[in-house]
Amino acid sequence: MSVTQLQARIDELSAEIVRQQEVLADLERRKSAYQRQLNAIRDPVARLPLEISSTIFVHCLPSDPLPDARIPPLLLLNVCNRWTEIALATTELWASINVDDWSDPASLLDTWPKRAGNRGLSISLRQRLPHEITALVGKYAHRLHALKLYHDDGDMDLVTAAGPFPVLKTLTIIGVYAEEFLCSATATLDMLRKCPNAAECMLDEVSYSDDEYVIDMAETEMVVLPRMRHLNFGRHPDSHGCDASILPYLTLPCLQTLFIPWPNLEDLISFLKRSSPPLQQIIVGDGGPSTLYQTEELLSFLPMLTHFELFKPRENTTDQFLTVLTSSPHLLPNLTTIAFQYFDPPGPWYQQLLGFLHARRKQIHTVRIIWRDYRMVGPPADVLGQLRQFLDDGMKIHIGTEDVTDEGSEGGSDGDSQADSQES
Repeated sequence: MSVTQLQARIDELSAEIVRQQEVLADLERRKSAYQRQLNAIRDPVARLPLEISSTIFVHCLPSDPLPDARIPPLLLLNVCNRWTEIALATTELWASINVDDWSDPASLLDTWPKRAGNRGLSISLRQRLPHEITALVGKYAHRLHALKLYHDDGDMDLVTAAGPFPVLKTLTIIGVYAEEFLCSATATLDMLRKCPNAAECMLDEVSYSDDEYVIDMAETEMVVLPRMRHLNFGRHPDSHGCDASILPYLTLPCLQTLFIPWPNLEDLISFLKRSSPPLQQIIVGDGGPSTLYQTEELLSFLPMLTHFELFKPRENTTDQFLTVLTSSPHLLPNLTTIAFQYFDPPGPWYQQLLGFLHARRKQIHTVRIIWRDYRMVGPPADVLGQLRQFLDDGMKIHIGTEDVTDEGSEGGSDGDSQADSQES
């Protein structure tokens, strides 16, 4: 063949290849369409009532849903047409919105609330938010039930300006434990004022600058939250806790639980006097030196308390509390559970505990002494023997590390005094 003929033949074959590729592509599309129809017939989810399939989809959600196509709810849109229909009809899937550094706030705060219908919204906002976030959050402020803010001062001001939040029940503010993320106490209080019906508040690793504290707080008005039931100055024992300097500016008459790892004891007593809350559970840390009188005064404001926990207390602090509770049976008359977190108990401390348990034998149901160092040696044999007497009375006693669960603290000890998994 000549060059011209060869080139013509090549062009002819190339055109045929393109045509065959188009035929194959069409066959693939038709096959996929038939496969979707077959899947729809076979798909058990598609045959379920919408209410049940929606419930299944909701249980697929992670605890903190992200706008990521690889995880629900967006993942559910990429399976088949029927699943997309179910997902878009399930308003609960879209009620939790997590706005982070990599997402598009405008798109998220426009699309997801619409898909959520009339449901209350839960919004999580992370750092470096754009200024237009105020208008976006403000648009749905009347529907916001939960707000989590990973803040610096600028973000706090932007979100506060979007309020008020009349139906917000849960407020979480999480800072970064570093000097550059110190914030204004006034900013925190202003945010609380915008949430008049809040029932739960967690402030973790939020630190206030001394200079700003003096300037901002000098003439700050009291924040009264009549429906607040739970206040937590710290997410978990690993955190650095939270500066509780705003406590003198809070009045919480319905508070039921309080976690305050590093309190100023005078501020805490004043807060209890002012609020007269029906506290049932308190986890309190060692805020510094205190007297027996202060300890007794603090406990006198907790008549409804059932759960009392000391968080990382020093030896003298534990001694004071146990001494007062042993010698003053009228204090904490409803107490049933006492706990000590991450404390390295010496021998004499156990004698204090035994004295307290003898004095409150008919009252205390549960005792927990928890620390993390698995190398810690547990109570001596004579103390274990006395503790077993309380077990015979039905008391639950756990002495060991945090990884032993409540469910595992029902039984007795085999005499092993190692702290990593000991039941007394």
